Amino acid sequence: MRKFVACLALLSSIALTSFLPAQAKPATAPVKKDTPAEEGKSFETVIKGYKAIPGLFTFYRNAETNKVLMEIKPDQLDKIYLSNVTLEAGDGYYFDSGAMLDNFPFILKKVGKRVQFIHKNVYYRAQEGSPIARAVGRDLTNSIVGSAAIESKPNPKTKSILIDPADLFIQDYSGVTQVLNTAKIDYKFDRQESYFGPIKSFPLNSEIETVLHFKNSGREATEFRIPDSRSMQHRYRYSLSTLPETGYRPRLADDRVGQFLTLYQDYTNQTKDTAYVRYVNRWNLEKTDPNAALSPAKQPIVFWLENTIPEEYRETVTQGVLVWNKAFEKAGIKDAIVVKQQPDTSDWDPADVRYNTIRWIVNPGGGYAVGPSRTNPFTGEIYDADIRFSADFVRAVARDFEEEVNPVTAVRRNFTALLGNRRMAQYLCDYSEQAMRETSFGWNLVNTRVGSKVDSPEGQAFIKAALLEVVAHEVGHTLGLRHNFKASTIHALTDVHDRALTLKEGVSASVMDYNPVNLAPDGKPQGEFYNSSLGLYDYWAIAYAYTPITASSAEGELPELQKIASLGSQEKLAYGTDEDADAGNYPGVDPTTNRFDLGNDPIAFAEERVGLAQELLGKIESEFSTPGARYQKMRLVFGNVLYPYRAAAANVPKFVGGLYTRRDRIGDPGNRTPFEPVSAAKQQQAMDFLKQHIFGAQAFQFPPSLINKLTPERFEDFDFALYSSPRQDYPVHTQVLNIQKTALNNLYSPVILSRMVDLPLHYRAGEPTFTMTDMFRETRLAVWSEVTQNTKVNSFRRNLQRAHLDKVIGLVVQPTMSPVFTAYSGTEPASMIPTPEDARTLARADLVALQKIMAPQVNNGGLDELTRAHYDESLARIKAALEAGIQRGG
Repeated sequence: MRKFVACLALLSSIALTSFLPAQAKPATAPVKKDTPAEEGKSFETVIKGYKAIPGLFTFYRNAETNKVLMEIKPDQLDKIYLSNVTLEAGDGYYFDSGAMLDNFPFILKKVGKRVQFIHKNVYYRAQEGSPIARAVGRDLTNSIVGSAAIESKPNPKTKSILIDPADLFIQDYSGVTQVLNTAKIDYKFDRQESYFGPIKSFPLNSEIETVLHFKNSGREATEFRIPDSRSMQHRYRYSLSTLPETGYRPRLADDRVGQFLTLYQDYTNQTKDTAYVRYVNRWNLEKTDPNAALSPAKQPIVFWLENTIPEEYRETVTQGVLVWNKAFEKAGIKDAIVVKQQPDTSDWDPADVRYNTIRWIVNPGGGYAVGPSRTNPFTGEIYDADIRFSADFVRAVARDFEEEVNPVTAVRRNFTALLGNRRMAQYLCDYSEQAMRETSFGWNLVNTRVGSKVDSPEGQAFIKAALLEVVAHEVGHTLGLRHNFKASTIHALTDVHDRALTLKEGVSASVMDYNPVNLAPDGKPQGEFYNSSLGLYDYWAIAYAYTPITASSAEGELPELQKIASLGSQEKLAYGTDEDADAGNYPGVDPTTNRFDLGNDPIAFAEERVGLAQELLGKIESEFSTPGARYQKMRLVFGNVLYPYRAAAANVPKFVGGLYTRRDRIGDPGNRTPFEPVSAAKQQQAMDFLKQHIFGAQAFQFPPSLINKLTPERFEDFDFALYSSPRQDYPVHTQVLNIQKTALNNLYSPVILSRMVDLPLHYRAGEPTFTMTDMFRETRLAVWSEVTQNTKVNSFRRNLQRAHLDKVIGLVVQPTMSPVFTAYSGTEPASMIPTPEDARTLARADLVALQKIMAPQVNNGGLDELTRAHYDESLARIKAALEAGIQRGG
């Protein structure tokens, strides 16, 4: 089950109760007015009884009423600032904490008796003074985010004005009401009970928290995280900051290397191939001595370890940060990153934009890490970063992943994805949360081999190895690097345990991949569990972004940058990112661009992982049966057993109808083409894997003695699971069917079916091909093999056959167009993908073939009654579908 929310580009949080005034109360909803009630009062009179919060913007707060005023100086009007908006704390049920919602430049514009909070349109530009610049400024609109009434006369000395900022910041900015209402959940934004939380202001930034209230007239069942479903609060943070003025020169991007981008359209030159200008996001790192081959950084990036980090993990976190210095040294910059420890007695605040921090936070049940950074929207210069780690990440090895048993969790998390927007899509990252599942699976298997506890030296070493890679991953994001889900293909699967090799090149080519635990088959030498250093790709990506180049302009750097980027044609520098791994909710085109696989043969990796799952399954009863121990641990580990099957069901079908992709340019070494079709043999290998391990009659077999021990938690918890769960036994069939449906959904998705129509065109004359006809036939024969073998159909297979029948019947009777729902559009179809007519033809042929071979089995006395009834029902459904006819659309 794919998740879509995650971690990158999120901002630091501050506990609400730590900073609220002692007598703070929710403010009464301000009433919008064109003529403010206090218009005639002087500045001094209006702020009487308020405490000043000086900084970039000065705020005034009345502790008794919790009313807030914002001072705006004359030189702050019409000046561009940057706003970062973050869902600082969600409700923990529908919306998780930590979603970055927007990052935009803004101006404050005085219009009559109001001040407008305007999202400045900087996405279309032209050279200042050029004729076309007049058209760009005239024809493109800005957007009003909010508007506030002026509350006083100007300050007689400074000419500053006061506004009520509630109309700017206390609003349903991300559309929570709309999202939930679309999902038939009746929450409304309650302005009256919404109010300002902590407000801090520093010389270069102001941090504004708002507590938004949403009310529901009903009493829908929710977890304890919402104690009363009639009331739900969210906490948002607006981070307002200045734009740095450093003389920084932007660097032009290249699509062969994976960096976050700042982009705009330039209308100055109408003859270019593209109007887009794309800059990489990076820090302003310069050598102290520009002429030295290796020189210390003039102004290094300083990360402060907040004093919230447990002492036993501070050294590991430090190592995960400083590992990047190796790549900067290759680029000629020594000590580019420095790590310092925040003293317990420090008087500075981590929210201050002048401090880059790594923080430990508590978000119950949310084991994520996030690596946000702030970037100049004009140049791509990164000037602030704050990384947050959930304390629950370390507890992952002992966590029962409820979402595997309760799919509502995944649906709930999808709501959080809806809060974002397409401009922020590239920043989505849920590596650490998914890595928790990997950590749990890996440690439970290792534990059966070494017989150690989590708090043993072996257990702590395992956790610290995982933590180090996740820290390095998040730091990589703050340095400007995107995900690279192709990096794990660097080695053959047989070589990933060669320590000498992995210490030199990495277990994976990048810590920016979602790397799984590197587990050796039982009896084989165990290599590094995780990357202990950077991979080859990481060095290359840093070299492109940060190597100092002598030139007079960004365009002047291109010849040297082209040399660096062209190295991407090397197999060990392969790059594929989020949009390569997934196409909306559909599998991506390249089967080697995946999350959580390892080695250059994903099918072989899936085979090996299934073998490891079977090893773990066979040891559960013997290794977790210590007298006095609780049976609930067995239930947790059994969930680990199913995990590799889920991953395989998602990744292996991508070979069917797949294309290997490359980002090479014409003339790059190797002269590789952008696409290469997956060979017919490899596609057949994928089908053989699915037939054996996902669809096979013997694929899922579990000893009854174990199934009878999979008891749920018997203690009360905050989720009220004792009362809300309809079943106490483990829903084995439901979980297996979800795995099987994942594979079926991928094989029969309109994207893959459409690609299979075109795939024969990619093969050279005489090359063997694997066609859509082959896929339909292979799947039908695998799923319905009992029909021709005159054998009983077991319960797992009956479920699978019904699911398969749903698919082929749907292809026959459903409308021609199938909606594609992306991770960022959620409830509205982002596009409509036509189902190929050939697929409908083959689906009907499947139904006819099944009808023909199944009919005699209904009266086969050698079969059990349930199998015959299952066939009879299936025949009735087939008959109804065939009689319904086919409506062809065009």
